[in-house]
Amino acid sequence: MSPSSSQLQAAFEPSQFFYNMNWRSKSYHAGATLTTHHGNGSDFAGFASLLACPDPKRIDIRASVRTVPRQWLVRTYLERAAVRVYAIIDVSSSMFFQGEANMRQQVTEFVSSLAWSANRQGDAFGMRAADDHEQLALQVLPSFQPGTAQAVAQQITRYWQQAETMNRADGRSANAIPETLMSLGSQRALVFLLSDFYWPDALLQQTLQAGQHHDVIPVVLRDRTATAGLPSFGWARLRDMETGEERSWMLRRKLHQQIADHAKQQKKSLNARFLTAGTRAPLWLNPGWRAEEVSRHLMESMS
Repeated sequence: MSPSSSQLQAAFEPSQFFYNMNWRSKSYHAGATLTTHHGNGSDFAGFASLLACPDPKRIDIRASVRTVPRQWLVRTYLERAAVRVYAIIDVSSSMFFQGEANMRQQVTEFVSSLAWSANRQGDAFGMRAADDHEQLALQVLPSFQPGTAQAVAQQITRYWQQAETMNRADGRSANAIPETLMSLGSQRALVFLLSDFYWPDALLQQTLQAGQHHDVIPVVLRDRTATAGLPSFGWARLRDMETGEERSWMLRRKLHQQIADHAKQQKKSLNARFLTAGTRAPLWLNPGWRAEEVSRHLMESMS
């Protein structure tokens, strides 16, 4: 096993990025998201009669004198509450591709940073993962615990190491992702879906349908060397990591152009599919990503 293949870098610390929602939380746990619950919050909701809301401290004199017939009005406010934030990780064989970037390292760093960010914002963080089956070794129930980020980083790193040791990196697809999404329940959650999204159209459609009840943010991880930097000429033996199928290709200039054009078209098509399905604009996570860039994307794509 190469030292960089699945180890979490010793110097890595979770980065905090920010997200927001324009939908209302139905939770009663204190947090930062607006709710429909009237209470002692700071978000003005309107006026109500003193008889309906007997709180003399909130009587509004100006609003009261304008009523016909006269009645005492009090100001009402909405509470803020926590939401559930999930990371759903595709751990199929293609996620083990090792090229210019280490996608497993990216997943580990991003998910642990997401856990850190969610807990710092007062939200509950949970995690699920799946290939052909849901992986219980990567399941984390929604938690407000401040040490969740460090525990998640260790858990994911341990999973990558065990997967390599047991030689489970080949022959697995992401067919259980839709089922994993549906297992989150009907209460709306903020869901970060991490994958390279080299999926068949049928699987992508099933996944988008399964996530319709939630606020889904696709996080796309791609390694540039999968489609670029190939030898300029000669025979190449290519293998599909998920099906195990191998094919021989004669590399030449025209084929290089076709591969580059297909990669651009697929990115454009994938963006369109996500937006049509009602998800947020996908976050294309580049190696060396910065928390500031992630925050800006999440704020700009708030659904």
